[in-house]
This record gives sequence, C-alpha cells and structure tokens, in this order.
Amino acid sequence: MHSRLLISLTLLSCPALAQVAFTDDLNGATTGARNGGQFVSGGGWQAGHQVKWDLGAALTEGSFSVELLNWNPSFDSPQHQFDKQQILAMYEAPHGSPHQADADSPKTSSWQVRTGANYNNCFKFLSSPAGFTDRQETRISRQPGELSPAQPHTIEVRWTRAGNVAVFVDGVEGVTHRHGTALRLRYVFIGTDDAPGGTYGPQAGVIFRNVRVNGTTAPVVPPVDAGVPPTPGGSPSRFVPSADTWTDPLNPTAVHGSDGDLRTGGDGRTIYFRFDVQGVGQVSRARLVLRAMNAGGGGDVRRVLDTSWSETSVTHQNRPMPEPSVLASLGRVEIDSEYAFDVTSAVRGNGACAFAITSTDGDGSGYLSRESAENRPELVVEWSGTPGTGGGSAGGGPAAGGVAGGGAAGGGSAGGGAAAGGAAGGAAMGGGLASGGGQAGGASAPTAGGEPAQRIQVKGGCAAAGGGSSWFALVIAMVLVTTRRLRDSRVRARVH
Repeated sequence: MHSRLLISLTLLSCPALAQVAFTDDLNGATTGARNGGQFVSGGGWQAGHQVKWDLGAALTEGSFSVELLNWNPSFDSPQHQFDKQQILAMYEAPHGSPHQADADSPKTSSWQVRTGANYNNCFKFLSSPAGFTDRQETRISRQPGELSPAQPHTIEVRWTRAGNVAVFVDGVEGVTHRHGTALRLRYVFIGTDDAPGGTYGPQAGVIFRNVRVNGTTAPVVPPVDAGVPPTPGGSPSRFVPSADTWTDPLNPTAVHGSDGDLRTGGDGRTIYFRFDVQGVGQVSRARLVLRAMNAGGGGDVRRVLDTSWSETSVTHQNRPMPEPSVLASLGRVEIDSEYAFDVTSAVRGNGACAFAITSTDGDGSGYLSRESAENRPELVVEWSGTPGTGGGSAGGGPAAGGVAGGGAAGGGSAGGGAAAGGAAGGAAMGGGLASGGGQAGGASAPTAGGEPAQRIQVKGGCAAAGGGSSWFALVIAMVLVTTRRLRDSRVRARVH
C-alpha cells in the first residue's frame, strides 16, 4: 500500500496558506474509511460501497484524479444498479450529501460525477459553491462502447479560487463550470457518496486506484447565496419579480398571476417573469434563481422584449412572445431543489427585463412563484462601480404605439421601450447603435448558443442588429449625429 497526506503551511501576511498533497494507491489497503468492496490483485479497490477520506483542510483551489478500471458507463451497462450513481464526489462538509449541503447554514460546496443509464454513455458532472444555489449540471457524452471497460480511464477534476471547476476524461476537457465563487472541498468519496439511499448508490464492479489530490486552502469570501446577507446597496443585488405568471394552452383564456406555483411543459405551458432592476452599476453576472416544486425537464429560458404585460391579464391567447434564442437551459430538475439560469446577456443594467421559460419535456416541471411564502424567485445581479450607473437592461417593449429599439450613448447596450409613439433610447455617439442584442460599433455579441448575434455594419460607425425597427432607429441616429455636428460647427464659428 502506498498512501500519503502532506500538509504544509506557508505563512504570508494574512491569511496563512496550507498546501495539501494526498495520495492513496488503494493497493491492498487504504488510509480512508472503507465501507464494503474488496481489494483486487494488481491493485485497486472494487465497489462495493464507499471509501471516504478527510484531507484535514478545505481546499479552495486544487485538483483530484483517479484511475478507473472495469468501468462501463454505456447506457446498457449491467453495472447500472441505481438511477443515480455518484461514483466520485468531494464535499466541504463530512455528511457527503448534496441535499444536506443545501440544508447547511451557510450552504456548503460540493461536486459529483454521476453515472447511470440516462447519462449519455459517460456521466453527468455537477458542482456548486453553496448547496443547490448556482448548482451547474452538464452531461458529458460519448458514443456507446467508446469508453471500454477493458481499458483504464482517468477522471480529473480541477477547481480554482475564481470559482471555475473543470472535469477531464483521459486528459480531454469535458466542461468548465464558472461559478464566480470559490468552492471549499475537504472530504473525498469514491464508490458512492452519502446521498439518500434507494435512488443513489455505487456503480457495481468498478475498480478505483491511484487517488491523487493536490491543492491550497485559504479563507475566501462566502459565496453569494451562502446565507450571508449582502451589504445594503452593494453587489450582489437581489430582485424579486414585479410580476410572474404562466399560461396554459389547454385553458387559453385562464389567468394564473396569483398562483403559488408556475408551470412549463412540452404541451406549450410557458412561465413568465418580469423584474425591475434598480441601483446597480456595471453588471458582471445575472442569474435567475428558482426553487423547483415539481420534477421534470427544467426548460429553456428566453428573453421577452415586451415588458408592458401584467400578471393579472396575461393569458395563453395574449401572451408576449419570447425571443427564439435560448439564454440558458436546465436538464431534469428535482422537487424542492434550487436552480439557477445564467441570464447575464439579457441584463445589462437598470430597467425592466422579462423572461420566459419553455420546455420540450412532455411532463414538464414547475417552480415556486413570487406569491409563495418562501423561496420566491430571484434575479441575483452581481455588479461593480457606482450604483445606479448601469446601462438599461436589454429588452423593453413598445408602449402607446412606440417603436422598441435604441442604443445607449457611448456604445452601451441596446434596450428600453418606446413611449408615447417616440423611439426609445437614442443613438450611440461615437460607438454606433445596437438593437436586438448586437454590440454597437464593436464585435458581434455572442448569443446563448455560442453563435454571433446578427450584425449589419454600415458607414459612420453605426450598427443595427435584428428587429423590424432597426432602419428606423438608424435614421434617428443619423439625424442626431448630423444635428450634433451642425451645432458643433456653429460653436466653432462663434469661437473663431
């Protein structure tokens, strides 16, 4: 057996940094707490149930790796004996349960590698700095039989103090989750963790060997949603919806604005949220945080340009239509779990913004509404700079017959609705004009799907992207630019 745990302290001004280097070959014995399974000839521990280690310190950055033998993650693998098999995991707390991590006060960090028949012949990777808050989930796909149980495979997880968590299979990156808040990881689990039994358990017959953990621990600022209230007037700012509702194609004239829950599904059920963002500076991140009250397909979130609707009158017949492009998506959601959609690209600053959630899942899912007694929806906005100086949020709908569009002065983001028949916003001076998601005078803005937003370049530095009002807004911009130049020339004439 070869097992080693080294912890060294590096004394800086403040705080102290601890360097952790841990190894366990699992060759005939282990320094961890073993529950079931057996050691095999040639080295390795075969599940069995679980081996657990305490590293002695919570790592805020580092790496974990393990070698797997006799591992068959394909959908038809006979090793699948549970719906969810969290074969690898690390936790901040010793309980080893994602559900308990969400119940902790403050909520605690974790990541999991989850296998099963429904996980695309590889696994799902999950990570969160605080329970189910900002938990991100990604399915890593392979072709059936691509990961042969006759060959050894290495899974590695790396995390940084900036809150980035990446997973690798045989040296190839599967995904990087970007949380913006550091995870704190101390306890290592292989075989399975301690999530609720019955649904969760080990993948039968997999052999684990050569466990390696290296990292650094130091105090970090608590995560955004870890139970520490933000400084009043500071970042992050939290906003509950000013309106939320859902529409039902089977009852197309029904109004659901006072419902305690919101429903979406493949039959056309659609959820709507509107938020009034105030007092923020330059937005760096925005998340729509929801509590699921029904399990099923989590859905796709889209921007809704029209923010003039009311939850007391919206029906399926008169509902505002969401934009075609998807901002963020969730896979399956579970009852009483919290999830977050990243909607940063649609929240540029102060002002009204609206979103819709649709789903192609036949069963669909549901979330608590603003009418619920607790766990109401929130838009969590992280920002910097002077409060109240953030540009208008993308979106805004026509009001009183006006034309939506307009750009922010100085090349800011497009947004705002028209009022009293006039064009909202104005021309972007010196930077162009953007509408419908493009960036004025600059590079094409990426959409949620990774493709650049439609962008049309014209002379004079004005860009108009998308929307039927783009040419009208362009004419307004040219008039304003011409007026300003005439005014400046008159001033110069008087000076000379």
